[in-house]
Amino acid sequence: MMASERAEIESAAALWLERMRGPVQDSAVAARFDAWIAEDPRHVESYARMASLWQSEGLARAACATRAGNDNGGEHEDAEGGPRARAYRRWFGLVAGLASLAAAVPLAQGLFAPTHTYEAPWGTTREIALSDGSHIQLSGGSRLSVRLTPWSREAELEKGEAFFDVAHEALRGFAVEAEGARVEVLGTAFDIDVLAGGRREVRVYRGLVEVAGASGAWRLPAGTGLILDGAHVRSLEGIGGDRPGWLDGWFDAQDTRLDRLVERLNRTSRIPVVLDDPQLGELRVTGRFEMDSPQEIVETLAAIHDLSWSREEGRYRIGRP
Repeated sequence: MMASERAEIESAAALWLERMRGPVQDSAVAARFDAWIAEDPRHVESYARMASLWQSEGLARAACATRAGNDNGGEHEDAEGGPRARAYRRWFGLVAGLASLAAAVPLAQGLFAPTHTYEAPWGTTREIALSDGSHIQLSGGSRLSVRLTPWSREAELEKGEAFFDVAHEALRGFAVEAEGARVEVLGTAFDIDVLAGGRREVRVYRGLVEVAGASGAWRLPAGTGLILDGAHVRSLEGIGGDRPGWLDGWFDAQDTRLDRLVERLNRTSRIPVVLDDPQLGELRVTGRFEMDSPQEIVETLAAIHDLSWSREEGRYRIGRP
């Protein structure tokens, strides 16, 4: 590759790096970036080098040198175009600094990082520590896939519930796909629950989250949440604490459908709970339930709604008297 061609690729990589540093990108911009990355393996390599350089000591020295040069020639710059021209020249100098340093930095490890899939069996929970410092808790019956690259952090919650405590990074956002909804952050703590029928619930415990679905996009600060159920969207308020109750073995039901509570209970209980009549799932429940005591919960639910229950064939059954 000729030097001029290498310089052109590295300049483009540096410009894309700056553009993609924002927490949420316009879909058209993201599509152009994906096309540029896929166009040539050298684009991937150059972008990875720029990413590793962004917060390096070498870049800091280059940026300081660029600022010093601009300060020494300030009067000349004022005459040539004012603040906008000065800002452009400062950025151009930074890009030049990145490009000049890129050749000296090895390609980031894990450039073509594989997708890792994690599962938590029914009746258990699982903790996952990612290489970027983020931590994820999976509830029972959940499956999650994660892929970390030098320029992105992507996950997909295929089923179940997961609590994400995302390490903050200025360069790479963290995005989670969940049944057609996309949650994007830089560094925060939030919970996603994928329920039967495609219902998705998002709750934010720290930071700011952007949720995008078929019917729109929403920005959720800490203490709020969102329920996406088909075309229906409902906001959640008053979410307290720094983590969801299920991590500590509790479930807070607020006018919750009985089948929702049973689904949640089955994620942690080693003895499954079934409803003899699906219509019983429409009954509503309010209360705080200790998920480590499934038989007590079954007894309580039967008492609240005047139902019968039994334990047979390795499961709890709830039905009509």
